[in-house]
Amino acid sequence: MKRKIISILFVLVFVITGSTAVFAAEGEIDYSQWDSQASYPSDVVNTPLFPAVKFLTDRKIINGYDDGLFHGDKNITRAEFTKMMVIATNNQNGMNQRPDAGFTDLENCWAKDYINTAVSLKLINGMGDGTFAPNGDVTYAQVIAIIVRSKGVTDAEMGAYGQWPDNYAKYATMYNMTGDILISDWDAPAPRGDVAKILYRNLPK
Repeated sequence: MKRKIISILFVLVFVITGSTAVFAAEGEIDYSQWDSQASYPSDVVNTPLFPAVKFLTDRKIINGYDDGLFHGDKNITRAEFTKMMVIATNNQNGMNQRPDAGFTDLENCWAKDYINTAVSLKLINGMGDGTFAPNGDVTYAQVIAIIVRSKGVTDAEMGAYGQWPDNYAKYATMYNMTGDILISDWDAPAPRGDVAKILYRNLPK
């Protein structure tokens, strides 16, 4: 009789704990279970940024900082974003064979080959004065423009939507390219977190 009671109690405990585990799995998404946390910046694990950063990190499009963090609030330079887009579009091979874009401020720039490649692919333009401003912050409008161009849409076609940067802002709004990111100033610097989410939303999966 005692054995039968013990067996029944064991089954009840198993059922109750098993039900609890199922209930937890059906609640909020536990991003930490998608893959090893050690592979990704700790400041994005268990946050809404994790899917985007994981996607971009797995494809070597973006990295964290030396301190192991992502720092989603920091800005991205034009050179950094250009490199990201060259990698995202699978154009990093043969970069040293691309023609020199002729910008006067790239002599000692680490991203010169990436920039020459992006310019030759018509993904990005200079500043209009012979410079590229590699260390300048990339803006929301520039981020959207480069992504749109990577899809084969030309600046000439974008003329139907107005003048820069309103044409790209209008296009992005029409096609909901920014998701839940609300942009009031398209000429403002785009922080790393927003750039990651925009890229994740618009790159092929």
